[in-house]
Amino acid sequence: MEWWLAVLLGILQGITEWLPVSSSGHLAIFQFYFEEEPPILFDIILHLGSLCVILYIMRDEIRQIVEAVPSFVTKFQSDNLRGNERMIAMIIVASFPTAVIGFTFNSTIIGDFYSEMHLVGGCLIFTGLLVWFSKDYDGDKKIDDFPIKNTLVIGFFQGLAILPGVSRSGSTIAISKILGMDPVRAARFSFLLFIPAIVGATLLKIGEIDETVAEVGALPLALGFLTSVVTSYFAVNALLELIRQQKFHYFTPYCLALGLILIFDSLK
Repeated sequence: MEWWLAVLLGILQGITEWLPVSSSGHLAIFQFYFEEEPPILFDIILHLGSLCVILYIMRDEIRQIVEAVPSFVTKFQSDNLRGNERMIAMIIVASFPTAVIGFTFNSTIIGDFYSEMHLVGGCLIFTGLLVWFSKDYDGDKKIDDFPIKNTLVIGFFQGLAILPGVSRSGSTIAISKILGMDPVRAARFSFLLFIPAIVGATLLKIGEIDETVAEVGALPLALGFLTSVVTSYFAVNALLELIRQQKFHYFTPYCLALGLILIFDSLK
């Protein structure tokens, strides 16, 4: 792989992973029109760049969650989970449907979406409409007020993001808002859900690392990773600011326009 192509894909991943426009959808568009299909593990390594940024930005919350693990283990069967103990339960419950969907849909089915632009376009339109619908739902529920069972729904929408065009961040933040969660907390909860999802995907594909290095090259791999880190840092902070300013839905016109263009182009 050319180094500049790896940099371009790193920029694409870093920006579109966090903004509600679907990184997988943009990767599918890139693969289709540029006829370049990077290995799956290369895509995961770009996601690991985004993961490093989240681990840094969320470092205080992650530390507090880790410190709460012993008390969670002691109290997890009770109804007295509070604060970070409750957050652990929410992450586990939300990750369950994501994992089920991830294991149920095989690579052949998902691969069909990468080659059919009208399907990607439809998923982008779905993302745009969901984000738009959520704009009037600025809930005020904190973690202790949010029903744990509702995180199953959030996890389901995260699982849908396996389809190119369905934004993981956009769908999880939007549905969290609709269910009554505070918008900023919804974003930060979405960030936390990203961690087990990417760690799990990495463990499933880590055996292909030698093959990927040989195919892509060590330098493009490193440049793609570093570019993803830098652009992810700015994109995450931009997303949080947009949510604070209640402008999260500003990305809907982009998703709708791109989705319609892909659908009409596929009809030619």
